[in-house]
Amino acid sequence: MILQTGGETMNILSKLFRTLPTFLLLLSLSALCSAQDKKKIAYAILLDNTGSMRSQFDMVTGIGKAVAQQIHDHGPVSLFDFASAGQVRGAGAVVTPRIEQTQDEQLLKHTIDNLYVEGGQTTLLDAIQLIADRLGEKAGGPDFSARVIILITDGEERTSVVRQKQLLQKLSELKIHVYAIGLVQQLSSEGGFTRPSKRSKAVELLKDITKETGGRVVFPKSDRQDLQSLLAELAIPIQ
Repeated sequence: MILQTGGETMNILSKLFRTLPTFLLLLSLSALCSAQDKKKIAYAILLDNTGSMRSQFDMVTGIGKAVAQQIHDHGPVSLFDFASAGQVRGAGAVVTPRIEQTQDEQLLKHTIDNLYVEGGQTTLLDAIQLIADRLGEKAGGPDFSARVIILITDGEERTSVVRQKQLLQKLSELKIHVYAIGLVQQLSSEGGFTRPSKRSKAVELLKDITKETGGRVVFPKSDRQDLQSLLAELAIPIQ
């Protein structure tokens, strides 16, 4: 047996005390990382079911189910679509929550399968603002690492009350990222010197909103594009 002198013992204790703060710091960081790992992302999907999407509605629902399948394990998902505000000509379509804060994949897919095309003018900016408010209410706490809105739409905006600048300010305040799949192929590409085409306006709107919120937009080249490659390109955040 090797006996340690008092000086050697003090030297060992001194080294231990010097390394203790580093050890405690690493332990704290490990606990913090573990807590971060347990946080979820809150998602909201808007499926555009207004009249302009009638011929593409099967694609809308197909993409919606693929998105739900990809994200449901990573946080609660809410689904929104539009409901007709009335039979009056020119009436707007009002965004409506169909299901909120669920991670049940089958329930999400069943809800999407039961959606149908509604009449009314598209109020896309108003819809995004309402969805942002709902996410802020239901997923605004520290249990969530991020809040994400996914738009599946042609990007056509008709009669919203909220202005784009106001909406972007709201999204920034709530720290919400917007991602979009722009189904703009069937919008008119005819414009003029004084007015942009419907397609170019929709493309610009979706690009602006997604870029300003730190999200992304993709524009499928055809209705036959592979869904997995489409979602890979969109790169919705997951944990």
